[in-house]
Parts: sequence; C-alpha cells; structure tokens
Amino acid sequence: MTLPDPEGTRHIRDLARALDDPFLASVLTNLVDVSLILSSDGSIVAVSGKADSALSDEFPGWKGRRLADLLDQGSAQKLAQRVADLTQSPAAEGARTARFAELVHVLDNGEQAPVRYALHPLRDSSEVLMLGQDQRPTIEMQQMFLNAQIALERDHEAQREIDTRYRLLMDFTSDAIVMVSISSGLVIDVNHNAASVLGRVRSELVDRPFADCFTAQTRETLLAGLDVQSGAHAAATMTVEIKASQRRLQLSGKQFRASGEQLAIIRMTDPEMGSVGDERLVTNLRQLFNHGSDAIVFTDRDGIILAISDTFLNLTDSPSTAAVRGRPLSEFLARGAVDLRVLLDNARRAGHLRMYATKLNTDFGAQVGVEISATWLDDQFDPVLALVMRNTSSAVVLRPEASGPDANMQGVIELVGSSTLKDIVSETTDVIEKICIETALELTRNNRVAAAEMLGLSRQSLYVKLRKFALVSKDDG
Repeated sequence: MTLPDPEGTRHIRDLARALDDPFLASVLTNLVDVSLILSSDGSIVAVSGKADSALSDEFPGWKGRRLADLLDQGSAQKLAQRVADLTQSPAAEGARTARFAELVHVLDNGEQAPVRYALHPLRDSSEVLMLGQDQRPTIEMQQMFLNAQIALERDHEAQREIDTRYRLLMDFTSDAIVMVSISSGLVIDVNHNAASVLGRVRSELVDRPFADCFTAQTRETLLAGLDVQSGAHAAATMTVEIKASQRRLQLSGKQFRASGEQLAIIRMTDPEMGSVGDERLVTNLRQLFNHGSDAIVFTDRDGIILAISDTFLNLTDSPSTAAVRGRPLSEFLARGAVDLRVLLDNARRAGHLRMYATKLNTDFGAQVGVEISATWLDDQFDPVLALVMRNTSSAVVLRPEASGPDANMQGVIELVGSSTLKDIVSETTDVIEKICIETALELTRNNRVAAAEMLGLSRQSLYVKLRKFALVSKDDG
C-alpha cells in the first residue's frame, strides 16, 4: 500500500485555496475562461473562471463532481486518454509537458459548450491543472468570416453574371455603341459594330480619346454636343466626320453615373443609309411620335409596354416614361385583360383593328374614354403591337346627334303613355341587353369566348341570350 505524500497533498490544498482566492483567481482568469484542478479520481477539486464568461453560472455546481459527468461521451473518453498519457508517462516527472484537449461540456439547459483545455501535471502529485478557453466566441467569429466569404463569392458570381449579360448585349445588338468617360474623354468600352464603323479594332479604341476618331473635334466640343439636359426623354444628337474615312456619322448620347464616375453611352448611326426621302420619313415619324396629338404605344406580343409617347403620359397622368415602360398595358385598360386580349387576337389575326372603343385608367383612379386603332407589326423574331389612342371624352359631349335614336330605342320611347312604367323598364332591359351583346360581338369579331369575358357572362349564358335575341346567325358568322 502506497502512503499518501503529505507534501504533495499540502501542495494541492494550497493550490486549491489559491484558485478560491479572489485576487489570484482574477489574475489567472485574465488569461483563460476557466481554471480547475482535477484529482486523481477525476473529481474537480477547485474551479474558478471569468465572471463575464458564458460558463460562469455553471462553475458553482462543478466543484466536487467528476469532470467526465459534465462532458459528452466522446469528450469523456478523450479526457481519460489525455490524463493517462500525462500522468503515466514513463518520462521523468520534470520532463512531462502539457497536453491539449478540446472537450464539449453538456450544460444543465442541454446546450453544448466546446472548451479547449491545456492539461498541466502538478509536481509531486497525480493531480492535473486544467486551463480552458471557451471556443464559442472563436466559432462564432469563424462563422462570421465564413458567411462573409460566402457573401463575397455570391457577389462575385452575380457580378460575373451581369458582366456576361452586358458583353452579350453589346455584341448581339446591331447598334454601334461606345462608352466614354466624361471626365477624361477616353473610350471605356466599345462593341464590334462601333469599331467596324470607325475602321479600327476594339483594342485600338479602348483607353484612347474618343474625340481623336473625328475631324475637328475635341473632348470639350464632343461632350458638349452630347450633353443631355436633366429630365429630357430624348438623347442629344450631333453630326461628326470620321477622321480616317471622312464618313459622316450621327451621334446620340445619354449621360449616367456608375460607381461614382460620370459616363456617356453613345450610339453611332449613318444618316446616309437609305434615300433622302426615307431619312425625312424617319425624322417626321419620330416627331409625330413625340409631339402628336394622339397617344402612341408599342407593346410586345404579350402586351408589355415597350415605348410610349408623351401624349399617353398626359392621358394616364403618369409621371414619366420609366414609370410606365415594362408594365402590362392591361393595367391601363378599363376592362383589363379582356380589352388586351381583344386587341392582340384581332390585330394578330387580321393585321389591324380599327376604332376599338374603351377607357383608360389613370394613375389617380379616373377614366378617360379612348378609341384605339391597333396594328400588328409581324417581325419574325420580335413582333410588336402598335396602338394609336385618341381621346374621345370631349368628343362624346361635342359630337352632334347625326341621327335620331335607333329603331329599338324608338320603340321603347313610343311605349310611354300606352304601357306602365314596369313594362317599359322590362322592355328597355331587353333592348339594352341586346345592344350590349351585339356590340361585344362586333368588337370581338364574333369571338364568343372574348365576348362572354367582356360581358362578364359564362359561355353557356351567352349562348342562351344569343338564341333569345335571334343572334345565332351572327355567332355562326
């Protein structure tokens, strides 16, 4: 039987009291989150830690308990192995070094707290001094760095996607496009069409003064000619002459800011392409679109607005072109998708639709009566619906009565004095109902599905009313 070493036992008691001493404990815990002495049987002899540590509420219940009972199963096995390696090493006691172990504490509330311990053997004793650092702040910091890295990678991928789209757009468009820095006048980017027009390759134009490509132009005169007034809808234009070929070009530009730098996007066109009459026609059509008294709207095949004239903005009280472009035209039509379907179907089938009467919704909840003429521009790849809208609100009031009431309404009027009001109202209802059905069939060109949607009826109900008013022949036509 091995007698206990009184000197070693006294040493352990002294060290345990040192951990309980506030001053010495504060000095030690400035370096680590938790300090404890582990006896030879695995019990905690003394424990102390930082007051602001997340484990501080657990420390009072640890003294006297087996440390393995405070750990998960894997950590308990790891602790036993580390202590065995430390205390049973065949090396001389003075040469024993510290061991490190990352142990996972299971707290009373069920949470887990990883702590990295440095295990130091005590001289003349089998006890172990354990100094631990809570790893949760480190894990949280690592997670923050990981999240930041993931966010950076996502931003990088998004930037690459945007750059790919931009490059594809620049190369795919048939326009000659140049990006110019306002401050330096240097070419920032240019597509292949623009390089071909200027008679150079793209690498010879990038980072070179754009004004050097033209005769009698400087950076100041070129950018001044392309200066766009604030709030203007149309791009500024000017005519220049290419220095290498003496070919005349028309430049149109828009200024914008990107990443704090002021840039201009410039489109180059050749005014000599086509006859003089064609050029005048294009100019006249552009002026008609911008300044005509009738609203002009272009939509794609699905009814999404591509371009609108200022007159349409006035009709709908819309603030700007940007606020309207990209929106479905059905949002502005009184009958919404029904009106749009009638316009698209009839224009696509017949090529055009004349004098379609409906109302436009304004941004302030009002309605404006309009007559719409639609034309289907059947491009093979990108068909467009062109609409001309005429305001009829004042025309309804000012239009003289060209003819008297129609035969149906005249018959109703003649009932006054010979029939009761109830009978007159009943007769009037039938007349109005018949007129509405006839009008819907006319507007939809006898499309029964569209007519039923326009009238808010089911198809079966519409068939019944067609037979009632002897309109089946129109439906069959």
